[in-house]
Amino acid sequence: MEALKDVLLQLRLDPSALWLIIALPLVGAFICGVFGRMLGRANVYLVACAAVAGSFLLSVSAFLAVSPLEAAQAASLPNAYSSGVIRYAFGFDYGTWFSAGTFRVNFGMLVDHLSGTLLLVITGVGFLIHLYSTSYMSHDEGYWRYFAYLNLFVAAMLTLVLADNLVLLFVGWEGVGMASYLLIGFWYSDTAKAWAGRKAFVTNRIGDFAFLIATFLIVLLVSAFNTQATPANFSMVGGNAETAQVRFREGLQQKGPVAFQGLEVMANALHVTPEKAQGGINLQTPISEGPLKGRTFGGVLTVTLLLFLLGAAGKSAQFPLYVWLPDAMAGPTPVSALIHAATMVTAGVYLFSRMSYLLVLSPTAMVTVAIIGAITSLLAALIAFAQDDIKKVLAYSTVSQLGIMFMGVGMGIFWAAVLHLVTHAFFKACLFLGAGSVMHGNADETDIKKLGGVRREMKQTWFTFLVATLAITGIFPLSGFFSKDAIFHGIHHNHLHGYEWASSAIYYVGLLIAACTAFYMSRVYLLTFEGKRSPEAKIPHAHESDWRMTTPLWVLAFLSVVALTYALPLMPASRGGGMQPVMENFLGPVFSSAERIAARGGEVALDHSVPSLFDYIKAWLVALTGGALAGFMYLKFFPSRAGQPAPAFARSVRRFTQNKFYVDEAYEFLVIRPVKNVSAILYKLVDTLLIDTVAVHGTAWVTARVGSVLRYVQTGDAQAYAAVMALALLGGAVYAIIQVLQ
Repeated sequence: MEALKDVLLQLRLDPSALWLIIALPLVGAFICGVFGRMLGRANVYLVACAAVAGSFLLSVSAFLAVSPLEAAQAASLPNAYSSGVIRYAFGFDYGTWFSAGTFRVNFGMLVDHLSGTLLLVITGVGFLIHLYSTSYMSHDEGYWRYFAYLNLFVAAMLTLVLADNLVLLFVGWEGVGMASYLLIGFWYSDTAKAWAGRKAFVTNRIGDFAFLIATFLIVLLVSAFNTQATPANFSMVGGNAETAQVRFREGLQQKGPVAFQGLEVMANALHVTPEKAQGGINLQTPISEGPLKGRTFGGVLTVTLLLFLLGAAGKSAQFPLYVWLPDAMAGPTPVSALIHAATMVTAGVYLFSRMSYLLVLSPTAMVTVAIIGAITSLLAALIAFAQDDIKKVLAYSTVSQLGIMFMGVGMGIFWAAVLHLVTHAFFKACLFLGAGSVMHGNADETDIKKLGGVRREMKQTWFTFLVATLAITGIFPLSGFFSKDAIFHGIHHNHLHGYEWASSAIYYVGLLIAACTAFYMSRVYLLTFEGKRSPEAKIPHAHESDWRMTTPLWVLAFLSVVALTYALPLMPASRGGGMQPVMENFLGPVFSSAERIAARGGEVALDHSVPSLFDYIKAWLVALTGGALAGFMYLKFFPSRAGQPAPAFARSVRRFTQNKFYVDEAYEFLVIRPVKNVSAILYKLVDTLLIDTVAVHGTAWVTARVGSVLRYVQTGDAQAYAAVMALALLGGAVYAIIQVLQ
């Protein structure tokens, strides 16, 4: 055991080498993109997979530094904004990135239990998807572009989670947006696929603009806090209050106002209400100067968090910006597994988890996040009922599961939201890759009604897809059952001041969503793998995929099962005795500030109880009910009515659902078409009339007319010039004589 500890200590990554985690896939993207054609397929595969594998090993090393076998050996990071240290974390500041006046941003990276977990998910699942892609894309002529884009995406996502400040996080945020645009529209010669990439890009720009505005507001908020805060505010930060305030101001000078360390210190120093305050400013205090003068700190913070929510809605496909993700299935299937199941779409959940200490200061923002998540999740689940494309069903399922994570974040059950993020990465990546394997073995057929009976011919794909389906459905004892139930239990028992009704309302909506999930996922499984082979199938028999595609399926299916251990109450609770789930204990240092602020302020009541046996039975029965109903409908009811027309009402409902509740058409009518019409009018008036006709052509016309007149006095005849000069002199003399006589 001691020898193992020594080996683990030696494997710990030096903080100054964190940049290598990003650099490896970035270099891989460069090599594959620039030299890929010359290298050939095998070498491109080797470079791309090795880059991500190397990044995974470095991520493991970084993870070991913050998660050793013994807590005493854990790395700790000095806090630039206070006299304390951040335990279970390490990072490195590479110095000033850019500055403008008093504003400054450093290029810094941070690894703690939250970002370390995401590092393992991104690089681990990313490597499996790279391996899968070597077979799936083996016949594509653009293989070198594909792997360059895939490596580029991994590098951007790693930048996002390693960033220790909002600006660097935004670089990764934009990077994954660009890489997803390239991968979704990978087959750009197909107009529909190219437009899907553009749709994703434009929709994400709306959210990204909101993210930028929110970041600007954060800068102004920190500046106002720094100006108005008193030593009384810093009495809660730790140590001497005056020293803590000086240290905070020194941190602003050293690292700037957007570093997460500084935002966490500010959140701890802000009093919630005047009653709770012991001097100093609070959330109801008006800002005394600057662009936000007269606004309260709490009001500005709420607006900022809502703008971050709009930004997160773009990346994480939440209402109203979720419409891009189902169309993003136009890209290669492994892309869907990496981007739209395991990594990019979880960026919004990561953002709010990272800034949990700010979120708990605003119950209004929290309940809005939870409601948006509930609306999105239920809407996507209902749309998934009537989709026949296997990838589209999984896409709407992803939107729905992300909504559940947002429900958890909004109601303050942060650790469970992160746990579901991890388990979802495993079973949803397995489902997408399984769908790709089904397509690969069935001549690229995606219509589940034209498949059937695949279980008998693709046994490995069938078994792994079944495990992942049971996990997402919430069947005991798989990981999805525990992570989803942990979220719903927390939603039911946490309370937001002024919004006490939200706990029960969102909880029961969550149970309905769970039943819907079980129904549509059971439908996909039954129509694809059970029953008889459809007479409309493209080929009479399916064939199993090779080992490079099935191996990732087995690994992900295995992780979908064993990840349940993180939800089990196996660790001693840090408060009140008893036991707590492993993931809650593991993420405790990350969310300790949010817990402390919530307990001190009284605006958010966070519950730490473990689900009871009755809670587990209820969740299991909900999942069984949805699955059993799907089994009855598609194994008994519909087969018995084969050949009989469905009632008109049922056909109307199905058409309405299959067309996604006409949300895209509503956007076309209410947003896109008016913008196009206004743009056309402005083009005709401003561009064509004012600029082209008046400014450009008008200037040319006036110049030409003036020139045509002036050319009559530029004849080149010396006698004419002399005559004109004589007449001018005569006129001048006459004028002078007249003036003298007067």
